[in-house]
Amino acid sequence: MKAQDQLFDAFPPTDKAAWLAKVEKDLKGKPLDDLNWQLSEEIELAPFYHPEDTKERYAPLLDGRQDNDWQIGEYVNVEAAKAANQQLLQGLNGGVEAPLFRLFRPLDKSGLADLLNDVHPNMVALNFGEYYVDKQPEALFGLLTEWLTAQGADPQQASGSLDFDPLLDWSEPPVQALAGMIQQCAESWPGYRVLQINARQYHGGPEEAVNELAMTIAKGSEYLHRLQQAGVSPTLANKHLQFGIAISKSYFVEIAKLRALRLLWANVLNAYGAEHSRAQLIVHFAPETQDEQTNTNIIRASTQAMSAVMGGADRLYVLPSDHIKQEGYSEFSLRIARNLQHLLKMESHLHRVIDPGAGSYYIEKLTDKLAEGAWARFQELEQQGAFTN
Repeated sequence: MKAQDQLFDAFPPTDKAAWLAKVEKDLKGKPLDDLNWQLSEEIELAPFYHPEDTKERYAPLLDGRQDNDWQIGEYVNVEAAKAANQQLLQGLNGGVEAPLFRLFRPLDKSGLADLLNDVHPNMVALNFGEYYVDKQPEALFGLLTEWLTAQGADPQQASGSLDFDPLLDWSEPPVQALAGMIQQCAESWPGYRVLQINARQYHGGPEEAVNELAMTIAKGSEYLHRLQQAGVSPTLANKHLQFGIAISKSYFVEIAKLRALRLLWANVLNAYGAEHSRAQLIVHFAPETQDEQTNTNIIRASTQAMSAVMGGADRLYVLPSDHIKQEGYSEFSLRIARNLQHLLKMESHLHRVIDPGAGSYYIEKLTDKLAEGAWARFQELEQQGAFTN
């Protein structure tokens, strides 16, 4: 017998009845049901779960991963390219791996060169979002690939993304343009994802998690369908898409929500006969979770970031503590936001354990409830043609 198999020999197994007897004694006559949490109209959670509550043992959500590593992200607001470049370089020197350039006006060739000055494209994941009315993702991606080529970037190592969500930002979704960009990525830039299923618009707090998940996979399914009609297989489309997710302050719900999304998307891919690969989860803090007190935000950020990581985030953006002031981020708030992620890796080692929530009966049960509720709601949306023009 291996040594690790003997770790629990000194602790006899305890059935649910014994645990409940102990709980009832500690409650001193107060009904255990009084501690139930009514998360939403459909979901009620007990305060205590036991292996006897499940018919079969849960398996960890490995998704082919070798670890639980994630990319450390940072927002770079681009008003003036040269000024943004200074923040970018400071962030990269501080350990940022995946900056998100939030563009507030279109960039031309010289503007992109100024923004990415002194950046080594094979070492940094370059992610872009257009925050202006006349969005031109094809033109932006063309400039980016031209810059990558001029820099001698290795197509097999270069990576990044584009926040391109046609169903969100266009009255007549340019799906054919999206299909062309995906084909270009497949042929020349396999590390780039040019479709983002933006789920942040559906975020309404923990009580809306079921609807949020259902709307997210419904939109994703619609993209697979439309791209298939445009000549892009679901397998190929999935390789070049990502989910943009917002998280709130509800620690366990957010862990379970991200885990449930991974299960749900695997079901959608299976329905399309696509090769399974893990859903790419890009996690952001919901802005409404921020407080006027910056110190409160710093403290709160630790549990928010932990929930994202334990849920399986592939990239995480910790909102700087002074975000709510809308005066621009200070060097201090940016440094604290990125260092929090370093602490979760280098001190807490959360990047080493695949699916840390596995084995927690509470999290497993909550994951199941969210997934089951969202799947039922998704089927309703499909029948209603929620994303059909």
